[in-house]
Amino acid sequence: MANTEAALKESMSTIEGTIGVALVDYSSGMALGTLGGSKDLDLSVAAAGNTDVVRAKVRTMELLGLKDEIEDILITLGSQYHLIRLLTGRNQTGLFLYLALDKTRANLAMARHQLKKIEAELEV
Repeated sequence: MANTEAALKESMSTIEGTIGVALVDYSSGMALGTLGGSKDLDLSVAAAGNTDVVRAKVRTMELLGLKDEIEDILITLGSQYHLIRLLTGRNQTGLFLYLALDKTRANLAMARHQLKKIEAELEV
């Protein structure tokens, strides 16, 4: 089992094209841990903003009466992918992993696969 710091480091080192990664509590919008980022990507701001995205999607699913779980949410920009993976394990409800990827260097399918593996090993 990996702790938050180890999971963030693994994300940065094993997912090709990663710009930054954060573990976020979407009930508060606070980043519990961040790694990476750039002058153009403030991970604390991204964590808070993407909390609104997750809340909106959860609320929409409730309004639609969908009895399913969100695996991940993908936001595609001109030069980046932003991947939000909601955590579903024990003691992980209300958390998500946020991953920003350089679109020219990233393999989206592999990033999703690797992030799922990291989630499975993460113990918060």
